[in-house]
Amino acid sequence: MIVQVYAMISESDAIAVCRAGVDHVGIVTSKEGDPVRGIVSYKEASRIASIIREEGKKTTVILDTLDIDEMKDLISTIKMDIIHLCSEVPLDDLKRIRDLTESMGVMLMYAIPISSEASVEVAKKVEDLVDFIMCDSPFESYQMKGFVGASGKTHDWGISKEIVLSVNKPVILAGGLTVTNVAQAIRIVKPKGVDAKTSLDLKESSGRKDIDKVEEFVRIVRSCEYTDNR
Repeated sequence: MIVQVYAMISESDAIAVCRAGVDHVGIVTSKEGDPVRGIVSYKEASRIASIIREEGKKTTVILDTLDIDEMKDLISTIKMDIIHLCSEVPLDDLKRIRDLTESMGVMLMYAIPISSEASVEVAKKVEDLVDFIMCDSPFESYQMKGFVGASGKTHDWGISKEIVLSVNKPVILAGGLTVTNVAQAIRIVKPKGVDAKTSLDLKESSGRKDIDKVEEFVRIVRSCEYTDNR
């Protein structure tokens, strides 16, 4: 099962998280960065991504732009494995982004805010255009305006389970997952992976990770491995 953890703001955290057994290591980036909100600059994102590659893990990156030319430049600069879209993107724009990522050998993850049964239909519409679907909670991110994620809140896992059963792409479950609820979430939803950020942050810092909690989170997830017989 994939374990994904956001959001790295230091090279030391990136190394520690990789060595704790995390598979996908997340970075949120903007031109200038905003460390207080867990966002690094493009330049720092490139450095952290390089370290993650050296550790043999995958980098998933949230960008602050959907402009195709800007995205092309950032893919070349950061060299991420996965671009994570966490705002609503019209299908025509999503197709253009898909064409870009395919041409540059980058995978695409699309976050869906799980608010109602309508979320299942969204998943069905986008599945052929993406490599991963993320089921996240329907609350605006404190990191970037208009984005979902990093809310620390859960959602209706029953709807996420329905998405898992309705699509043929790997589903990553996100939204308020902690060391105390991730096992239950996995049992209910049976996703291909899980994602955590807020619950694994050090409380007194701006986005630095609590490595002990990261290690515990990974251990619990690994103990919940199951066989997908679909």
